Amino acid sequence: MSTDGGSSFSTRPVPLDDPADTTIAYGADTLPAVPITQAAGSPPRDLAIEPQADTVWTAGGRSGLRRWTAQDGAWTRAVLPPDTSTRIEPTTPTDFLVAPPQDDGRGFQNHRALSVLVDETGTVWAGTAAGLNRSTPGDVGPSGDRAWRLFRPDGTPNSLTGQLVLGLAEQPRPDGRNPVWIATLRADGGSVLQRSGLTVTPDGGETFRQPLIGEQVNDVAARRARVYAATENGLFVSGTQGRTWRTVEEVSIADESQAFPGEVTARSVEVTPAALWVGTTKGLLRLDRADEPRLLPDEPDAPRPEWQLFRTEVPVNPDEPTEQVPDVETYAYPNPFVPSRDDAVRIVYDVPEPQTVKVSIYDFGMNRVRTLEEQEPAGQQEIVWDGTDASGLRLPTGTYLYTVEVGGTTVRGKILLSN
Repeated sequence: MSTDGGSSFSTRPVPLDDPADTTIAYGADTLPAVPITQAAGSPPRDLAIEPQADTVWTAGGRSGLRRWTAQDGAWTRAVLPPDTSTRIEPTTPTDFLVAPPQDDGRGFQNHRALSVLVDETGTVWAGTAAGLNRSTPGDVGPSGDRAWRLFRPDGTPNSLTGQLVLGLAEQPRPDGRNPVWIATLRADGGSVLQRSGLTVTPDGGETFRQPLIGEQVNDVAARRARVYAATENGLFVSGTQGRTWRTVEEVSIADESQAFPGEVTARSVEVTPAALWVGTTKGLLRLDRADEPRLLPDEPDAPRPEWQLFRTEVPVNPDEPTEQVPDVETYAYPNPFVPSRDDAVRIVYDVPEPQTVKVSIYDFGMNRVRTLEEQEPAGQQEIVWDGTDASGLRLPTGTYLYTVEVGGTTVRGKILLSN
């Protein structure tokens, strides 16, 4: 975190429970709970600030939805509805286990928090693996406990597209209530009523609209005049409240010494007063705010805006090796690779001239489990692996070896995968 506008940063531990935290008070009830004591799968995935109450909210995956208040100076676990209910209230007696899904079948997907937002009215929105939760200022009881309403996809246009709510964004508008945009993903094995895409509610959850259906939307951001959706097929941009979209599949980089290989796979997007930021599988992109209108050009042949690209700068084959930057021909990061936390591992190598690079991944018995190919420009490049085999199945924990065939040579490395 930073308290000085980014000039300096300090770390904070992942909010976790004491092993003795086996109950949680909610209203007049004492609910059983599974304490979350491991950081794996529990790092903050999203943060939101509620300035009126000096409160910070975090969506922490398995650790659920939590809040920190200046008054308490500590993180507390928020109680959300179980998957079997659409509303809970602290004034109504209730009894259920507060826990994400457990190996023994207990727990609820709605207690696995993926995104959080506090809008202009003070309403708290929490996206989970089971849908979208809403708690208005009027839902706060005398004890501070909140009532929650759970919205889930029902197959109609007036509902969420998908069950997994990956991202939330509030759009400032000149008249009426600010719309809330919702990036959703169809859950594996989920109901046929689900579809991946983008949903928007213009009236605080009274109605919903589905302006983008069928795309795997990983995140969403909005300005007054534009909406941005980060998808597996590029950055989608709309200047018409989602009625029409333009896709940014390729980008031009301002620095001629850099290259952005291939098409854009966007995993996150955010707007700040000065710029648009897009997190991709090949680096972080930044576009000056003044250049954003050029993403929706009036003429089809208009020149594309130029982006800044930020990437890791640890070289392979360094001129002056050190203990921190050893002389290696390839490396992978993060390593160990935890798919539930890291999403993907990146394999780095040097390409002497433009060509197709082939990366083969083997299990410890030297059985090839995945082959990745990419047409690469010259220079230091990287390829992304999500920890699955050729069939898309998640691979078990273990040591995996990889080879990179480039420039007529083969270089080797290894990856420790930990589920």
